[in-house]
Order: sequence, then structure tokens, then C-alpha cells
Amino acid sequence: MTITVHQRPLEATRTANKSCKWTAEAIVNGRTYTATSRMAPANDIARQLVANGLPDAPMHIYSAGLKGCLVWRSFHKAAERTIEETTTKPVHMVRWRDPAVERAQITARTAPKQGVKGAGRTPAYPEAAER
Repeated sequence: MTITVHQRPLEATRTANKSCKWTAEAIVNGRTYTATSRMAPANDIARQLVANGLPDAPMHIYSAGLKGCLVWRSFHKAAERTIEETTTKPVHMVRWRDPAVERAQITARTAPKQGVKGAGRTPAYPEAAER
């Protein structure tokens, strides 16, 4: 079985500073899977398929207005990747990270540390201060 994904741009979401969002759709075993993303909606669909326990298969991604298709030999591998673009690096593929985990890690790094207190007003050895 080959998973076929059709994706198209949502032009109304395009701004001067950001690319438009894309919407993708796949029908597998009579069930419709959809995803919307700025970078990789087909990879989002692959994550949905993995979460539902579907056996691995090739995935073909057809984009509206383009000839041919992108082929992933394993949609399980596609689920592990996403597309990213930063101010210092052009569009490139990276390992997918769960946004909830990312937020938790950022919060943990920026939150005040527990159990650490600043210098107190009383000396550690009050009897030594009396001398």
C-alpha cells in the first residue's frame, strides 16, 4: 500500500514576512487525515498515521501546481522529520520535536531555580559576629 498525500497552499495566509500555510489531505483505509502547516503538512499527516498504528509504507506527496511528487520510502521516517527555516539558516530538514516538550524545556531553563537563596542578612555563625 502506498500513502498518497495531496497538498496545496492557502494563499490567503501569505504575508509580507511569512510564507503561506499549506493544507494536506490523505485518505487511508477510508479515513481522511488532514493537516495544515507553514512548512511540512505531509509530515504532520505521517505523525498521525504513526500514532494510529498503521504499518509502514511508502508515501507520495503531490503539490498543487507542480509536476511529479516527493517520495518517502517510509512514512515512519517522514514522521521523524520536519522542515525548518531560521534567520541564519535557509530552509533545511531537521528532526521533529514535540512543541509541548520544547515549551517545557524552555520553561525549565528560564524558571527561577528552587532551593537556591541569596545571601542572607544574618551571618552563618552568629557567635562569631559578636566578637
